[in-house]
Amino acid sequence: MAERRAIGRFEAALGVVGLLALATTYALITGWNPVPTVLNWVESANSLSEPEVTWKARLGARPEYVVATSQAVLAVGRDGVEARDVRTGAKIWSRDAPWASVAGADPAAVVVAGQADGKGFDVLDPPTGAVRWTDDNAIGAWTYREAVLTLTCESLTKCAISYREPARGEVRWRTDLPGGGKVLAGVNHALPGSRDLSASTVDSRVGIPAELPAMLGFPVNNKVQVLETEDGHRLPEAETSGTTRVVIVSGRALYSTAERRSGQCRYALDARDPVTGERVWHKEGYDLRTASGAGCEQRRDPVGGGGTLAAVRGDNREVLLDAAGGRELWVGEPGERPLATDGRLAVIRAASGDRVRMIDLGDHSTLWQHPVGKDAEATMTRFATIVVDEDRIIAMEPGTGRVLIDVQSSSKVVGAGPEGVVLASGRTVGLLPFGSIKS
Repeated sequence: MAERRAIGRFEAALGVVGLLALATTYALITGWNPVPTVLNWVESANSLSEPEVTWKARLGARPEYVVATSQAVLAVGRDGVEARDVRTGAKIWSRDAPWASVAGADPAAVVVAGQADGKGFDVLDPPTGAVRWTDDNAIGAWTYREAVLTLTCESLTKCAISYREPARGEVRWRTDLPGGGKVLAGVNHALPGSRDLSASTVDSRVGIPAELPAMLGFPVNNKVQVLETEDGHRLPEAETSGTTRVVIVSGRALYSTAERRSGQCRYALDARDPVTGERVWHKEGYDLRTASGAGCEQRRDPVGGGGTLAAVRGDNREVLLDAAGGRELWVGEPGERPLATDGRLAVIRAASGDRVRMIDLGDHSTLWQHPVGKDAEATMTRFATIVVDEDRIIAMEPGTGRVLIDVQSSSKVVGAGPEGVVLASGRTVGLLPFGSIKS
């Protein structure tokens, strides 16, 4: 009996091998590939959250980030942009593009999509995909709530920056940009400023488009060309080096210097008025976490938000600095860590790691507290403060702490809008509305 069972199992195994061989042969001859279909089925069958999102849609490509407006949900990927109905998730339109982004303030937001040849872009209407206006000469753009800044270059060394109104494309000003500006081609090329404090589990781009700062710095030929965004007036340029990094934050040219002395990196901060070059404030011993390597090379921009800078003081305490005046807006107790800030409020994780609290940076009061796990991370948007706590997503009103969303989910938060947040797992996205609370 045992021998017959063994023979039966052997024959069944041969049958499976035979079927696999036939499928492989068929795939090689016809080019059929079942893997994407299987993966699509598995991904679409999985729940994005508990309770579930109001709608779920499989995109044509994995989104890099999503902008949820009152008119449409816009998923931006490496190869283009796709628009979905904000109520149902039904596909409205899609556009192949080498790059894309969103500009303007809702409900007047627009989609800026690069043209296929890499030069020029079209500005599209979110609910229809219709072209509103076109710039055939721009090789780069930066998108903000108030403006689309465009980069055009007549030659390797002759470029210009223009301020264009998002909805109609009207030009407010145009300013020459000396040097090899072509290195800034593409969309939203990184400019020397502060990076968002939020960590990777909550995409830092959920709050875009951002507000246009009063001043911007454009890095060209190891120099920072500073422009006033109100009128495009060009200010004196700032020079960088391996040990000194210059960023433009809150209307200041911040010189962060790190030099190796006695086997350690020694830090100094100089904030200067970009117009006059005069020093506004100076601090020693504040580490902005911009340096790395044996030579204390400055390789990263500082982190912060809303005109604040996150730093570590000489006594190893975390602090938030006012970039304009140099004041310590918040000094943490040992072990405390800032998770997110918009310059007025800040989310702080307790040293014990079991709760986060929202503080007012003006009067240092605690507005609310909420229990979380030790690895919780957060971001702040115009619509809600979002906390990701392992397999849990919580959204709260920034000022009151009222819970707007509290669900079980291992998905990534890739967007936020007036109706809720957008979750993603692979190429599947869904809208989780405010009011979603796990019972």
